[in-house]
Amino acid sequence: MLQQNKSISPETSPFRTIKALAAFMLLVMLTMPATAHSPSQVSLVYDSQNQSLSVITTHQVSNPSSHYVFKILVQKNGEQVLTKEYKSQPTSSTFTYDYPINATKGDVLKATAFCSIAGSRSGEITVEEDAKLAM
Repeated sequence: MLQQNKSISPETSPFRTIKALAAFMLLVMLTMPATAHSPSQVSLVYDSQNQSLSVITTHQVSNPSSHYVFKILVQKNGEQVLTKEYKSQPTSSTFTYDYPINATKGDVLKATAFCSIAGSRSGEITVEEDAKLAM
């Protein structure tokens, strides 16, 4: 009787497929931070005379219609007072949104910008009596 070789060669092993898939997934995960990132800066300017909050956001992207800041959430003294959602961002780098917010001296305003792919960043100021306060 002839004996057949029942060993599995490395070329046909199911483990080879699993190893290739794992390597591919690792490569995708390593390149993800380069393409998906939170906004790099969120600055606030409050104009007490006009009761207006300007949220200046820097989020550098190559295509602001597919990778963008999709939501701005504003809190006053820890309570949510405004949420705005967007379907794109106006520029590929730095842009400003203005919101009517009633605030008085000592109020803490915080704005959080959320990336459509991954991450968020916040900025915070304490309102003073001056006509404009920037942080």
